[in-house]
Amino acid sequence: MGPKKKKTEKQKDFVKPKLKVGKTRAKPDNYTDTSFTARSIALPTQSIRKKAESADGGDIDLEHYLSLTRHHSSSTRKEVLNYIEKHLPSNPRGLKEVVTRTIPLITDQASEVATALVSLLAACGKKQPGLLELHIRPITLFILSAMTHLQPSVRNNSTKYLAILIEQVPEALLTSSFSKIMKAYFSLLSWSLRNDSKSKSVALTSSASLSTISKKARASHLNVLRNFLSVSLLQDETIDDSYMSSERYVTHPLSAKYLFPSTPQPYSHYKLFVQEIKKSNPFSLSEDNAGNDSTLTLSDLDSLSSEDLDTRQKIMIDIFLDPLQRNLKDIVKEAGDAGREANSCLQVLQDFSDKQNQSS
Repeated sequence: MGPKKKKTEKQKDFVKPKLKVGKTRAKPDNYTDTSFTARSIALPTQSIRKKAESADGGDIDLEHYLSLTRHHSSSTRKEVLNYIEKHLPSNPRGLKEVVTRTIPLITDQASEVATALVSLLAACGKKQPGLLELHIRPITLFILSAMTHLQPSVRNNSTKYLAILIEQVPEALLTSSFSKIMKAYFSLLSWSLRNDSKSKSVALTSSASLSTISKKARASHLNVLRNFLSVSLLQDETIDDSYMSSERYVTHPLSAKYLFPSTPQPYSHYKLFVQEIKKSNPFSLSEDNAGNDSTLTLSDLDSLSSEDLDTRQKIMIDIFLDPLQRNLKDIVKEAGDAGREANSCLQVLQDFSDKQNQSS
């Protein structure tokens, strides 16, 4: 009896028990429970991520709010921009982060986001003078992209950002991107730089196809264009350069000539650290203007620097003046807000022409 019982018990170890559905196998007698539950400890006053100190003395998680500027909801992006503007960081590093992370929104299609971003960039420029000048190249790049964007809503809001640069950092804007902005304006307003019949017909078709919103935005574009032409061509009256006056320095009358340049990368037009294929002289004669010495053409703009006033005036006279006057006169005939703004632009061009005649 004994050996049979032992044999039966040994066989039980090799028999697979049949379990019912939903029930687990019974745990062995020597099972030890090793599971545990962790409890989190909340420390609101401590954080691994450093928060930015705002101007009103409070701390905000700047990284978190800047990440929300890429949210899929336009209302969220607008609210985040408004919140950041009210809690701008006091340190220059935080302001730099705000500008670099928000300028891609210049090509945002939502009008409410554009309005909030314009207000934010203007506030950043006023809070730290020189901040927008430091980032003038990427800001201008996004503005030019917006002025030639496929979406009408982006184009309609593009010159609002340009108005900020004209108001706060006009000299840095002109020395770096005068020709590019003028070409972008012709594309924005569906104008042609050539005076042939084909270009005129294309311009008329594009102007007639403008929507009501685009026609309203055109008056705003022309208003910014008037300010841009004023600071570009009438620099002596619009830009204060008293900081370079020799009267401020009593040590020597030539002290002003040995000051540090007031613009970033003042010798960039020499292209000392750029390797490129040399082109012909930008002031060389072309087939179309062989009888007029050193007349510029549209193809010469890529190789010209507009850092000085004389070069900008020559670019305007040789390339942009006649097409500008021709297209502005067409808008004046339409009357309305756009007609009034176009008339003011023509007045600036007339003042520029009178000044050139007096100097010659």
